[in-house]
Amino acid sequence: MALFDFDGTLVDSDAALLAPYTALGIEAQAVPPLGLPLSVACDQAGVTVADYLELYDASAAMPFPGIDHLIHRLPGWGLCSNKLRDSGERELARLGWHPTVARFSDDFGGRPKALDPVLLALELAPGDALFVGDTDHDRACAELAGVDFALAGWNPRALQGARPGELVLDQPDDVLALLD
Repeated sequence: MALFDFDGTLVDSDAALLAPYTALGIEAQAVPPLGLPLSVACDQAGVTVADYLELYDASAAMPFPGIDHLIHRLPGWGLCSNKLRDSGERELARLGWHPTVARFSDDFGGRPKALDPVLLALELAPGDALFVGDTDHDRACAELAGVDFALAGWNPRALQGARPGELVLDQPDDVLALLD
């Protein structure tokens, strides 16, 4: 079964995620790396989560081309994200997406996301899942759980961090080919 990260994997959210930092006067070089839990990222940037969320525009993050088609073709899928639950659920509703299981930062006590609770909820063994993500955090999350990882190569930023020999997906429908 396919498991996905949300921001940077399913939705092109880089600009939306960075905009609040800019609006709060954070210099580009001081913005934390994308993919961290929001509380960790805000601490690193020296801003409050409340101030960040006040400026975050969830409607600015749109699906990458081909993602909506992929999501609606999957018989079931999971989501594992460092996004806050309230924000994540609103975005899922806006997009009309209904993962079989969705776990957010709140579910991990503010720690980085982990695939084990997703696997448990889906009653999957690590070998029965593929985690698709866009960051080193996603890669580490998959490795820790013993789940195969695929890089969301449709995100140009993710390609910059590709490792030699890593499974890189060129387009969302490549997920379907891997699951067959």
